[in-house]
Amino acid sequence: MKRMWLMVVMVCGLSACIAPPLGLERNEFTIQSVKKIEPSDYECQCKEVRLGGKVLSAIALKDQIKIEVLSLPVRGLSAKPSIDGTVEGRFVAYLPGFIDPEYLKDQFITVAGKLIKQEKGKIDQADYWYPVVDVTHYKRWKLVQEYYYEPDDWDKWGYGRFGWSSRFWRQEPRLRYYLY
Repeated sequence: MKRMWLMVVMVCGLSACIAPPLGLERNEFTIQSVKKIEPSDYECQCKEVRLGGKVLSAIALKDQIKIEVLSLPVRGLSAKPSIDGTVEGRFVAYLPGFIDPEYLKDQFITVAGKLIKQEKGKIDQADYWYPVVDVTHYKRWKLVQEYYYEPDDWDKWGYGRFGWSSRFWRQEPRLRYYLY
């Protein structure tokens, strides 16, 4: 009986680790990539989208914030942008309320809302048509760097050829990035 309760607690605890933020659940959206947007999707202004990426610029407008986002693939279960994913394009999102633009610049974000129109803009000298999202939910992700050792690096720690080991022969720690 104790084992069964332990299994139930473990399953519930582990499933909470991968749940997406409220409003960003996967099943609610018809479009989850900038590449999959068709010209006909703009006609009804009713298509629900979930997009994510890195915020390139943010401008404070009256009662809303306009952000330009470099689109990255969004992971299915966690709704986090994939840091090492291939760039899919760019989009513009309008967030309700006021947020300091400096708080959003160079941050990773996932947005959910309605695809409403296209907006003409420029990327350097080139003209670009941005898909525009009217945001209802969003999540700003924190980028964290972590140093780690490969598991094999610790196998013979403290034991060298003659019963001792030097730290000079050990590998340097590696660096990885992740979002939370």
